[in-house]
Amino acid sequence: MAAAKKTKTALEILLVRAELKGIPGTRLLKSTNMVQVDMIWPRTGVARKSAMRETVFRKGVCDFTAEPWTKRTVFREEVETRCGFAVSVTEPVSVQKLRRFLRLTAKYALKMGAGFMEKAMVGYADIASAPIDALAAMVGEKDAPEVVAQGVLDLEETPGEGEETEITVPLVRTLTGGSAGSLTLLVRG
Repeated sequence: MAAAKKTKTALEILLVRAELKGIPGTRLLKSTNMVQVDMIWPRTGVARKSAMRETVFRKGVCDFTAEPWTKRTVFREEVETRCGFAVSVTEPVSVQKLRRFLRLTAKYALKMGAGFMEKAMVGYADIASAPIDALAAMVGEKDAPEVVAQGVLDLEETPGEGEETEITVPLVRTLTGGSAGSLTLLVRG
């Protein structure tokens, strides 16, 4: 018996609006937070695609609609039948904390590069990956900003070609589980 061919739908996911409430720092006139959006299981064999960006909130609200398409777009992916979204928002970050976060991100990226080198250069793995391992150890010295809100949402039905729909991911406080706002995404087929 032959397996049925899975159909894929090309989707474009864009940021629309984010709102934070009840979290220290959200009443500030202006705060900079990191927002991460993960697309969960878009296809068989692809467990997760991630996108992260610095986001400026004004009194707890960020409207992305005035931004250029290149800044608002978080994914352009083919999806089999359905997928999910996981969203995380960090505490407000200072310039120093943002720099520390970028160092930590670089550390993990370099570690992944070292893993690739080890697999690609069989027999010379230690020699090939040593500079990358050393650089990774030097770069990541501090912790990343703390996640203060997160949420997940299943996209049960993908829009057809030429169609679009807005979905809103409810956010909860990581410590208490109380409501913390929402992140709205535009899903285009």
